[in-house]
Parts: sequence; C-alpha cells; structure tokens
Amino acid sequence: MASALAAAAARLSTTYAPGVWIGAVRRAFDADAHGHHPPHFLVALWEPLPAGQPLLPRWPAVAAIASPDANAALLELVRHLPAGARVWLCDTVVDWALISEIVLRSDRNLEPHHRAGLAAFAQGCRDADASRIEREYTDREPGFERFRDGLLGPDPGH
Repeated sequence: MASALAAAAARLSTTYAPGVWIGAVRRAFDADAHGHHPPHFLVALWEPLPAGQPLLPRWPAVAAIASPDANAALLELVRHLPAGARVWLCDTVVDWALISEIVLRSDRNLEPHHRAGLAAFAQGCRDADASRIEREYTDREPGFERFRDGLLGPDPGH
C-alpha cells in the first residue's frame, strides 16, 4: 500500500493549472461508537476546466465513498483519474450535500450504516448552508428599516 500511496501522492498538483483535474476529499462521518465501522470519506473529481470557464461545475465527473482513512480516500480519488493525469485538491466551492446525494443514489453497494451516515452528513451540510444564508444574506437594508420603523412602528417580523 505504501507504494500505491506514494504513486497517488505523486499525481497531486500543488497548484491549479490548465489541464489538471480537480479533486476534493472530505470526511463524511466518523467511526461508529462500537468500532464496527471505520470513518468514511467522500471524494469528488472534476475534469479539467475548459479554457475560458474559470468556475468549477456543480456536478462532478465522479463521486464516491472511501474508508477507512484519508489515505484510502486519496487512493479512491486517483483510481478514477485517466492514466498519467494529475489532480489538484480544492477545498472550497464544493456542494458536499450534492456529492453525498449522488453517492446515496448511485452506489448500490451501500449498507444501512453508510446510508444513515451520508444522509446525516448531507442534512448537516444543508443546515450549515441555511445558517450561513440567515447570517450573511438579507433583504433588509438598515437605513430603510429605521425609516420605516419611524413611520409605522417596529416590524414584528424582525
């Protein structure tokens, strides 16, 4: 396994460059309390971006699950690369709830604990997104709110 891991690590690119695949790895859930099932990781892989398209597409070319550790996740990711291709690991702009849903709906080998872990992970991602939306986005403009409240009284909805 050490040689396979070294070969996988050699395919990693430290920076993004045209022609490089884009990958992402994230722990989806920890080992169960009884130690019967190890931690599991989600992996996603996108083909190199076409010239003039600087944004990562929402839908990956590959979405998979791996265990028992980050090394196994890296091996799973590299297994899906074309021969000789390099991959840059990104850690932003990945819709992990979507990746989880893809795995849930496409991997017929999942066991009940996989399904439960992935469903909980996806819900956690959606909850975190909802929290961020509530915290960072609003249609309320403070100056208008003060003006309106001065004319009509405070809005009971805010």
